[in-house]
Amino acid sequence: MKFPSKISVAVLPSKHMFEINSSNDGKVELSGVEGKFLNLISSILKFKYQLAIPPYRDWGRLDENGSWTGLIGMVHRNEVDFALSTVTISEDRMEAVDFTTPYTIEDVTFLVEKPGIVYNGINIFQPFDLFSWLCVLLVLIISPGVCYVFLNSKYSYIKLFLNFSGSLLRQPVNINANSLKMKLLFSPWCFFTLVVSCVYSSIIFSYMTLPLHQKGIRNFRELSEAVRSGSHKCLAEKGTTITKYLISDNTEYLKFLGESIENNQRFFYMSDIGIKKLNLRNTAILNVRFKLEMIIGLVGDVNSLRISKDVFASWKLALAVRKDFCCKNRLNKVISRMWNSGLFNKIKSDEWFHLLLSGSKSDEVEKIRQKININDIQSVLIALCVGYILSSFICIGEIIFFQMKQNWFSI
Repeated sequence: MKFPSKISVAVLPSKHMFEINSSNDGKVELSGVEGKFLNLISSILKFKYQLAIPPYRDWGRLDENGSWTGLIGMVHRNEVDFALSTVTISEDRMEAVDFTTPYTIEDVTFLVEKPGIVYNGINIFQPFDLFSWLCVLLVLIISPGVCYVFLNSKYSYIKLFLNFSGSLLRQPVNINANSLKMKLLFSPWCFFTLVVSCVYSSIIFSYMTLPLHQKGIRNFRELSEAVRSGSHKCLAEKGTTITKYLISDNTEYLKFLGESIENNQRFFYMSDIGIKKLNLRNTAILNVRFKLEMIIGLVGDVNSLRISKDVFASWKLALAVRKDFCCKNRLNKVISRMWNSGLFNKIKSDEWFHLLLSGSKSDEVEKIRQKININDIQSVLIALCVGYILSSFICIGEIIFFQMKQNWFSI
């Protein structure tokens, strides 16, 4: 059977996904990932399309009366031949419409702001955790005691402790280590201080060169905990079924995440104006991966946003076709060939590349040099100042003690 020359298609216009533009001569021109995809299908099957938009922006769900809404509803009522706008295949939808061969498989994940840099006054303690610091302190207390016992009180414990502490800070040792017993006792400590000081120095210098970042949100569990604590909020695209599947999931934190979006009506529109109005500070966006990539391009700040590697589900996207459509096999054959040849991925990558080019300023090429500022070394400066103050008090105390001792002997 010959493929129809005219086809009615239900779509949901979306920036960089399915854009409908009117030329000067009144003709409709499509752009965006799925707009170009529809143009390619129509050129292969040689049909002209007539676009229809549902009255309510919705992909398709059953309402209280048992009727289908949105794109699926238009196909189910035979108002259009098929629908194309990131429509996912599901069991309940398959009862109302037929689906073609999938043209892509997309992961459902989330977009979130990258964590900021940690600025605090205790960076000098961050190279080691609490347990490591306690172990170093324990060794520092025990080692002088061991030397004090085996050297038969040749040196006081206080003197040994101060010398051992100084060696840990790479200071010279004021202990006679010529004897074999002293060498055997002090050699393991020298090796210990070498390892600890070298490891500590390398880590603290790496923090100064590349500052430590705060802990970011990596998966859905952490996102749910952040939403529960109130530190973040999560948004989903208006009309999506992602929240429905989150709520129906047996996992408690996923169910809570979906309910928080629905109850607080945290939805957005996938449009140029809608995206740029979003405040992405402490905000996560839930969607399929290639839509999240388009959002990053629209925002124009690739370096401050990241897409999580955690995946809630992998959805097959296909065309929703009415049950009595005549030429499903020919449509499936074309879409299958396009998928196997990677044409849809090529269209998607080209759109992403052009989006990045349009967001960048070619006439302003600027080299970003990472500089160490006062915030990166403030903890080291504080430690240095405290050390100078303490050493000054000790020096003054020694001078006073020496003068008092001289006066006592002169009497």
